[in-house]
Amino acid sequence: MSTTVIANRLGDIRAERDTRMLDIAFYETPDYRTLLADSDRPIVVGRRGTGKSALFYELAKYWRRDKSAAVLDIVPHEDQVIGARHFLKAFGQHYNQIKAGARIAWKYALILEVASLLRDHWKFQTTLGFPILDVHLQQWRKQGSTVCARFRSLLARELQTSDPPETIIGGLATKLQLKELQDALFGTLGATHRQVFVLVDQLDEGYEPDDIGSGLVGGFVHAVVDLNHLLPKFRACIFLRDNLFKAIGKLDPDYSKNIEGRYMRLHWDEQQLFDLVCARLKVAFRLDLDSNRKIWNRCVAGDLQETAGFEKCLQLTLYRPRDVLSLLNDAFQQAQRHRRETLIMADVEATAREISETRLDDLIKEYAAVVPSLKPITTAFHGANPEVTYKESIERLETLFLRTDLDTKYQREFAILDSAQEGIRLLYGIGFLGIKDTASSAFVFSHDGRNPNREFAPSDRLLIHPCYWMALDATRNVLNAEEAAEIHDEYEVEVYSEAPEIRNKRIGQLHAKYDRIALGAEDAFEYEEWCLRVLKICFSGPLRNFELHPNGNAPLRRDVVATNHSERGLWRRILDDYKCRQVIFEVKNKLGITPDDYRQMHSYLCNEYGHLGFIITRDEKYDLFVGPELDTTRHFYDKHGVLIVKLTGKYLCSLLSKLRSAQRLQKGDPSEIALNKLLDTYIRSYMSGSRTVSLAPSV
Repeated sequence: MSTTVIANRLGDIRAERDTRMLDIAFYETPDYRTLLADSDRPIVVGRRGTGKSALFYELAKYWRRDKSAAVLDIVPHEDQVIGARHFLKAFGQHYNQIKAGARIAWKYALILEVASLLRDHWKFQTTLGFPILDVHLQQWRKQGSTVCARFRSLLARELQTSDPPETIIGGLATKLQLKELQDALFGTLGATHRQVFVLVDQLDEGYEPDDIGSGLVGGFVHAVVDLNHLLPKFRACIFLRDNLFKAIGKLDPDYSKNIEGRYMRLHWDEQQLFDLVCARLKVAFRLDLDSNRKIWNRCVAGDLQETAGFEKCLQLTLYRPRDVLSLLNDAFQQAQRHRRETLIMADVEATAREISETRLDDLIKEYAAVVPSLKPITTAFHGANPEVTYKESIERLETLFLRTDLDTKYQREFAILDSAQEGIRLLYGIGFLGIKDTASSAFVFSHDGRNPNREFAPSDRLLIHPCYWMALDATRNVLNAEEAAEIHDEYEVEVYSEAPEIRNKRIGQLHAKYDRIALGAEDAFEYEEWCLRVLKICFSGPLRNFELHPNGNAPLRRDVVATNHSERGLWRRILDDYKCRQVIFEVKNKLGITPDDYRQMHSYLCNEYGHLGFIITRDEKYDLFVGPELDTTRHFYDKHGVLIVKLTGKYLCSLLSKLRSAQRLQKGDPSEIALNKLLDTYIRSYMSGSRTVSLAPSV
């Protein structure tokens, strides 16, 4: 037996790279046969991995066999779609405006692309529509090498204007002579007797789920539906990911009138998936057997025999062709490594676990720079039932947030999240958790980083995405067909994500809140709470158990106190040099520090509180200039052996800003580095006795 391990035994999981297997072993599903016969539903909707691109390839191949047919296939390029976004802003900021403008531009583009296909027909030049079509075609063909490149050039040419969006949209169809071109193509199609098929796939390339991205796709869909209805011998088939279709349905006020009832949703059941796999097994292993049951049993052993064994494989997938082929391809590789040509259950289970662990690892790596705490947060669900209530999931994260044995960087990120509730919203936004839709009973997953569009309730049902179950050793690791059908998601869809902005958005909110806090007694408590939040973010880890007013209304009422647990760095220095096991931050919502403020701090600094404390004011600068503040600071240092360090709200804002940069975080803790330099300045300059004092280092 050969020791060579063959990859992708059942073909590539991406149809674009699987043409050889598709040519030999394409499985004609009922959906495929419906598309060949039915022209009333030009929109084909399916989740990722349900075979849209395979249908696109096979339909194009089938229709090209007809000599009287012309086939136009459109597969957008990411760079051209991204490049078009800038020009679409001329249509306005809202979906409806962008869709209306894009609809006109796409209709113009499709009309000229179809006309270009017909141009070489001998009757084309004799039709009444030839003159106007030819004029536009001459310019159109010079605009780029692909449909999307020409579409982008059209936008660049026609939308370079300062007119308001309403004026641009209202005049665009007239400017492009759209009605005249549509009438001309109508006549040309009738005269040439050519059947035109337009196939569109991968509209998610470069897609971002904002109003511009959705308007661009929505305009395309409406343009296709319009032409499919208006032109004779024109047949369009546009393949859409489920998430794009849902976005249009949610945003588009014309959905029920123009789109509803004109789409077909792809669906696979166990028998269809079994037939698909067996068709490929027959080719891959060159089997001359007359039934799928015999083919399957020839390639598997033990518990995998018969259709019941195949269904065990399906339960480790989301019942989609891509999932099944990926699982079995890797399982056959696993079997070959053990010098077996037949699969056993151990191969499938090992492969499923490896796929699950890879996907979880990919998720953590994808968000590592912006959500460094994602690894321990997901680990909080290790060994859990994958379906939990919102209340149960909150309890899991609250337990995690209270742990003091975790790395400092994780504790800081927990402080940025601020609450377990925000942690759950984060996990929903990146597709780790889905929420049960009470209207449809389906679990809905998001992968665009956005927060849920409603508040969670304690009784809400949440589900860990099934692709992570085995990696987390969940109490369940299999799905049945009904459960798989109730999971609405788009795993691995590359879409615009708010997740990379989560940290910076929260930090930005704290900056903005600082500016809204008024000086004086009225906002004093609000300023104390703000300082507590920022100190937690900057110093959580080495400092733990932060409390505001820990001794309540006692005579010595300290504002913020944290326990120093550090074993290295700045806070270890403070523990060793100043004996501060409990670190005090006095918060003053005013300008300047009075002698009474210094005396108050001095009264706190004894026993576990050591010989160093911080006073946080609202001054613009945190420097100690020659004068009362410097003299008083030196007095308490020289006479009483205590160091009182002045900080300001602005200084804390500067520390927050440093936490926005992933590069800075990789070089060390920026908050500790900055505060360590400030302590050096106090000892070397301020407390040196020199009357010429250096300014504190910039942060």
